[in-house]
Amino acid sequence: MPLIAGYHRPTDLTEALDLLSTPGRIALAGGTVINADREPSDLEVVDLQSLNLDDITVENGVAQVGAMVRLDNLAHTFSGDLIGEASQRELPSTLRTLATVGGTVGAAMRDSLLLTAMLASACNVHYADGESAPLTSAIPSANRLITRVDFVAHGEWSIHSTARTPKDTPIVAAVGRRIGDRLHLAISGVADTPVFLSDTTDLTSLEPRGDFRGSAEYRLDVAQTLVRRIEKELA
Repeated sequence: MPLIAGYHRPTDLTEALDLLSTPGRIALAGGTVINADREPSDLEVVDLQSLNLDDITVENGVAQVGAMVRLDNLAHTFSGDLIGEASQRELPSTLRTLATVGGTVGAAMRDSLLLTAMLASACNVHYADGESAPLTSAIPSANRLITRVDFVAHGEWSIHSTARTPKDTPIVAAVGRRIGDRLHLAISGVADTPVFLSDTTDLTSLEPRGDFRGSAEYRLDVAQTLVRRIEKELA
């Protein structure tokens, strides 16, 4: 990322939204993807650290998590649950102390295991304008400020993945959580963002981008195998 030209640190949501309404400004959450170089730019960042968006509450098995909660905190709070396991495996430990829940949702990286786990956990995304949307239909936007996410944090779950080494980011990962009498499934590595598998989703219709870690054909074949494993395990 080019050298940042301006820095703002609002103390309430109204001020933050006003700052972000100006073109050329982006929200700064954990800052894990910012790499200042020597190239000049007009880019300005709006730091969200002072907005008090770092609370976690759990009631009746449903978690409400502020957008600025760090992944390391998420991993410890939900240790033993799907979300905790996915958070622990999302990034190296040094970055988990910086990266945030809101940043993970906003970035929507195709290989994000945490985002995949959130999709399988009936996640809803809440915005500063008072609106909310299921994560399955939420569209990341640099100009739409995420304030919190809600997700189911109980029930049987499973993760199956394939990677070059156990510590590597999965090439393809499938995640499942049983919520009531329904199995919720999501998969990463087969599209530009992780995909929630509805009853009508046809894996063979997806068109993943192949790379040095695996061709499109390989990714689709592995995805089908991993999904079958989870379906059998959580049947």
